[in-house]
Amino acid sequence: MQPPPDLPNLIYLGDNRDLFARLPDDSVDLVLTDPPYKNYRSNRPTAHPILKRIQHGQFDVELFARESYRVLKSGCHLYCFCDHLTFPGIRTALVEAGFKYRNCLVWVKNNHGSGDLRGNWAPQHEFIIFVSKGKPQPLRGRRQSNVLGRRPGKGLLEPFPKVSNYRFNHGTTKPVELLQMIIQASSKPDEIVLDPYGGSGSTAVACILEGRRYILSEIDPEYHRIALERISPESFIKP
Repeated sequence: MQPPPDLPNLIYLGDNRDLFARLPDDSVDLVLTDPPYKNYRSNRPTAHPILKRIQHGQFDVELFARESYRVLKSGCHLYCFCDHLTFPGIRTALVEAGFKYRNCLVWVKNNHGSGDLRGNWAPQHEFIIFVSKGKPQPLRGRRQSNVLGRRPGKGLLEPFPKVSNYRFNHGTTKPVELLQMIIQASSKPDEIVLDPYGGSGSTAVACILEGRRYILSEIDPEYHRIALERISPESFIKP
C-alpha cells in the first residue's frame, strides 16, 4: 500500500503516534531512526548555552516496535541506534513485535563521550540494531563491514565524524554520510524512508541526497524548525 499523498517528503510536527495512525500497513520501505533511548545533555557547555535535555520518556519502545513492524513492507529493513545498556531491551521489543534480528552495527566516532571520568572507559561508539520484517531482501552494493566508516581506497577505517552538539543545537545529531550508507544499502531510489524520531532532520537530508522520499516525525518545535531549515532550498547546499 501507499501512504496518504501528503505524507511523503514531510517532516511532521507532533507525536509519532499520530503519524503512525495515518500510515497504512506495509507502506514504507525502510525504517531508520535514532530514538531518545536515554536522557542526554552535554556536560561540557563551556562556550555555549546548555543544550535542551533529550528525554528518554518520549521513547515508547513497544509502540515503536509494533507500529514499525506494521507499516514496514515484508522483507524490508529497520535500523535503530542504541547503546550497550539499551541494546537488550530494544532488541527484545523488536523481536517480540515480529522482526528477525540480523546484526549489530557499530559506529565508531572520532571522539569519545565523558560520563564517568575516573571509573569507566570512555565511550567512543554507538550500536545500530539491524532487523528485517520476515526474510530480508538483499543488501544493495558491495558487502560492507558491520563496523561503519569510510574506507578510502579500501584502506584503513576512517570514522564518520560526530556532528558538533552546537551545529544544530541538538546533542545527538547523526552524520548525514553515515545515514546515506545505510539508506544506499537498504532501499532503492524513490522508496520511502520513515524516521519516527526525526530530531534535527539528518535522515531527511540523507534521503534527499540519495533520491529517496522521507517521512519524519519530530515532537519538539525547535528541532522541527531546525530540520525544516536544513532541507530548505536556501540551506540545502550545506547539508
